[in-house]
Amino acid sequence: MTSLKQYLVEHICRYCELKMPQIGKDEVCEDLDEFVDRIFAPESLGGLKQLIQMIVRIRNISFHSAHTIMKELHLPIYIFDALHNYSFDVDDRYISNEYHRTKYQKGWCSEYPFYVVLLKSYEYNLTIKSCELFAAFIKHYYSVLDTLRDKDLARESSTREEDACSNFRLFMRTNASELNYVRETIPNITGDSPTAIAHQLDQYLNSKETWPYLPHKNYLRTLCHFFSNDWRPPKHIRRRRASIDRLPKRYADPIAIPIVGAHNDIFALIPDEPLIPNSEGLNEDDQHAAQTFVINNRDVDTKRDKTELLDTAIPFNKHVQKRTAIDITASVRRSHNMGIQNTQLLMPEELNFLARKLILMSHQAENSEMVIVIWLMLLLSKSVEELQSLVVFTDLSSKQQGLYIDELGQGWWFFYVSHSAKAKLNNEGLRENKEEVFTSCPEFLQKLIVANRGDQLTGPILKEKDPKVITQSVVHKLKKLSDRHASGRVSVRRLVNFVSYYLNSTEVIDPIFIDYSYAVHMYMTRVARSYANVSDHFRSVQLEKLWRNVEQDIESYTGNVLPISLFELRHFDQADSFIGSSFTPTNDAISTLINSLTRRISASMPSFQHRLIDIVDYHNAFTAYTAWMLLFGTGYRAAWNPLPTFALFLPSLNLMGISDKDDSDFSHSRIVAVPNVLASQLKEYKRHLGCLRSLLRVLLPKLCSTIDNIVDVEQNILSFNHSQATQWYKVIRNSRKEQGPFFFLNRQRNSVVATNLSPSELVNYCKNEIQLPANAGRHWLKSHLLKKNICPELINFQMGHWQAGEVPLGHYSALSHVEAINEMVPVLDELFEEVGWKTLKSVIS
Repeated sequence: MTSLKQYLVEHICRYCELKMPQIGKDEVCEDLDEFVDRIFAPESLGGLKQLIQMIVRIRNISFHSAHTIMKELHLPIYIFDALHNYSFDVDDRYISNEYHRTKYQKGWCSEYPFYVVLLKSYEYNLTIKSCELFAAFIKHYYSVLDTLRDKDLARESSTREEDACSNFRLFMRTNASELNYVRETIPNITGDSPTAIAHQLDQYLNSKETWPYLPHKNYLRTLCHFFSNDWRPPKHIRRRRASIDRLPKRYADPIAIPIVGAHNDIFALIPDEPLIPNSEGLNEDDQHAAQTFVINNRDVDTKRDKTELLDTAIPFNKHVQKRTAIDITASVRRSHNMGIQNTQLLMPEELNFLARKLILMSHQAENSEMVIVIWLMLLLSKSVEELQSLVVFTDLSSKQQGLYIDELGQGWWFFYVSHSAKAKLNNEGLRENKEEVFTSCPEFLQKLIVANRGDQLTGPILKEKDPKVITQSVVHKLKKLSDRHASGRVSVRRLVNFVSYYLNSTEVIDPIFIDYSYAVHMYMTRVARSYANVSDHFRSVQLEKLWRNVEQDIESYTGNVLPISLFELRHFDQADSFIGSSFTPTNDAISTLINSLTRRISASMPSFQHRLIDIVDYHNAFTAYTAWMLLFGTGYRAAWNPLPTFALFLPSLNLMGISDKDDSDFSHSRIVAVPNVLASQLKEYKRHLGCLRSLLRVLLPKLCSTIDNIVDVEQNILSFNHSQATQWYKVIRNSRKEQGPFFFLNRQRNSVVATNLSPSELVNYCKNEIQLPANAGRHWLKSHLLKKNICPELINFQMGHWQAGEVPLGHYSALSHVEAINEMVPVLDELFEEVGWKTLKSVIS
């Protein structure tokens, strides 16, 4: 058993103990071995994570295909859930990197061709049809495996298995228009036999009208042989060649190292890879055979990529460069500071005109599908290519993204919400989340879709298979409508981005609710979506708020009520649940953490004599309490030594400077609001450190000197000029190296040393009672600020979730930090009161 497999078995067994106690370790080992053998994985199991992600990606598009693939791969559902729903973390970095590998190693294409097909699935163009073809390929692969590995049918350089797998892999990833069309039309119906698929491929190969020129015919030809299973022994044809090969030969650049003591233009050549395997403990330099070859007069220091194209316009004038940079920056700023009058946003007049025209067009059967596409673009913020992956279904046991029609005839949009980061199995007190999101569909749109489907209700929402045809017809119709209307041009781009533009200009609701409801990964939610955890019922209420505002804008302009409702507030499940981040703790878990930390402080209070061991234990307990409160109150990321200096904390303004994720330009340094309870606790902690140095001055003078610099830091920096302050900030923000206010005292022999507080130490301090993730406070704060209906701009201000052009500390920013903090502090105080954070006095201060 390989090391990675051992860790996988342990992880799955822990999952079974938590969720499925009836499954024992022997059954886990047996099922995992069967799955690994079935996919012909290499011994290292490198890249196994990609197989789990493959199932997730296919499941989002076609549930039937994902179910078929899991069945054919002999992947039990509980193993999939264990590896998908929870984080698989290994301390050994090599094993972790091997599990998350995305590239195949040398020789895998010939040794494990089928595994490479699964490993590289993240590169494939996945649609409903291509997922069905993928499932058909896997199912047929196992039925003809003996033929594929028949040595009599193998070519001189490869087996038929290698040919079939490599051609299918390239066919699925190649983005040629011809192959895109093939992937959208084969198989004709779900469940087509391999013979039928081979016949369909053969028709494309032989149709000169459809394919006057097809540069990738070999892909289809090989797949046709695969599905028809009619391989024949290869024919070896001797070809005549000219005595002189006129084709230029391409050689890889040699690997060279400088020779010590020789001239700078002389280098020694070394082999491309070690000739001696590292099995005897040899040093890396000793693994190369002695080389007597050298290369002379060659520049090996610089190398230009052969595919790199030189820029045709390179401005050498510094003023031109600066002006260009300013123009680009200004454009980015404008995009993030959009007004309600922006021309890219559909105006109320245009929305009213478009809605009424679509209502009239919907009565004409020939225009029904086009009307549906336009409505879906507007309401779901999806392009034509994304709409083609949506289906209508009536069976909850085979869910996939699209429209669900329940027994009462009501329509619900269904999408998955999943995150790459998952909580660990040993985490406690976190909210139970669901990945499935149902959102009510307007009644008028549901009737249009059902009527357009006709007798066959289930299936893709759009009947037309070619996205170019749909796009062209929509563009033509919008152009005709716009020409008849005095307003601006209604375009596909304005339709798809309407919700994004509207939220950016009005901030009616946070964009994360659109992201979660319709699987729209917007630019504004790229980072923020990882931390948000919201109630499903509250999400629906927010959507109703958005579309009610849009309808009110139309009504206030026209004076007439819109004849249709763009959103209807309905809850799919009466039991409220949560969606989003899997690291968000419950309020009860936070109360448990607070009580545990408080008890540790009370239990470690030093006696009247103040022994050194008692002082050490008490200081560590008091530090852990204050540090946890800091993470929950400010939205600090899980960083070493949070708050590296007291100089960044201004209690008079309830303000703190944070640099937990930064670069050389300080582009992520931010100012946050500090709740009053936390401000009082930090002042008390500072007094605690002042008294601590007095108690330990005689025993630990060096440590107390360091504490002096921490406590009296304001006196040292008041005289700094701008350059000195900049240099000082560059040093102190590197929290891991510089000693900061939050440190644990650890006994080493007869002495005591101070070490900066690390996230793992903070988590493990109360692991016997509750073990929360180190960044649980950040997830909790983001989620509860959303619940409090705080303005999205203020949430991003507190969390540091801004994009380029949105830096509140920039000289061009119009945000008032004092006003923002004054608005945030009462909300933070209310959140702290709900969970029970209180200011504790230090007994040694």
